[in-house]
Amino acid sequence: MLHLGAAGRNAMPTAHSWCSCGRDLKAFGHHQVARLTDDHTRHRSLCPLLAQGKEAA
Repeated sequence: MLHLGAAGRNAMPTAHSWCSCGRDLKAFGHHQVARLTDDHTRHRSLCPLLAQGKEAA
């Protein structure tokens, strides 16, 4: 799951990425949030727990 947040104009964006495999990462600021978003997308394709669910479907 990826949650992105920004409270308003000129606010610092935040991101929280977590997974049932134990992944739990947070990022603050434009550059870190962008990196975490890319990393989260990559994790979704590589996570063994998510891959098991895809095989079962």
